[in-house]
Amino acid sequence: MRNQVWYVATLIGIMCLIRFGLGAIGYIDPHWLMQQLGAPLDANLQMPYIIRVWAIRDMVLAILVIFSNQAAIKVLLCACIAIDLTDVWSAHLSGLEGLFSATDIWSLKLTAIAALLPESTALALIMRRSSQIHEK
Repeated sequence: MRNQVWYVATLIGIMCLIRFGLGAIGYIDPHWLMQQLGAPLDANLQMPYIIRVWAIRDMVLAILVIFSNQAAIKVLLCACIAIDLTDVWSAHLSGLEGLFSATDIWSLKLTAIAALLPESTALALIMRRSSQIHEK
């Protein structure tokens, strides 16, 4: 994230706050997060472990993005986008299978979309700026 213009750094910072914040909550208190997402523990005994695995992944990814240089930021943002797109798709498929209520499905989708929007915008701005620099 180093050496980015302020608006790109802000977008990346928002994405990292969302990703790291939700990850930290999920790691510290997976049972509470499960309740918020509509996944009761009695039906999903292995979920606290899975939530902690997801949480660590997101926290490490946010830290990598924050400390990345300009050469690595594009690849890391692409990875974040791919992860969030698969999270949205997984939530959609869970809805089709009837695993969650419609409200819970939208909660899951919107959580991933909340990180997807700023990271996608940041990547687009970085790519645009990169192409403008190469044209000069």
